[in-house]
Amino acid sequence: MEVHTKKAIKTGFFSAIGFAITTVSLDYYNNNKLEIWGLLFKILFFGVFMSIYFNYIFKKEGK
Repeated sequence: MEVHTKKAIKTGFFSAIGFAITTVSLDYYNNNKLEIWGLLFKILFFGVFMSIYFNYIFKKEGK
């Protein structure tokens, strides 16, 4: 696995954790019911999308 791919996966993972914390805190603030499966789906989708995005950006920077 190339260096920029590892970096993109790590960055995507940490951005998904930040997204999860933000989403849960906003739901708590608005007194919404916490739906675990919906939250996990959003986190997974966000993490994959951000990993793909960062992989493209880091690969472009390396050239």
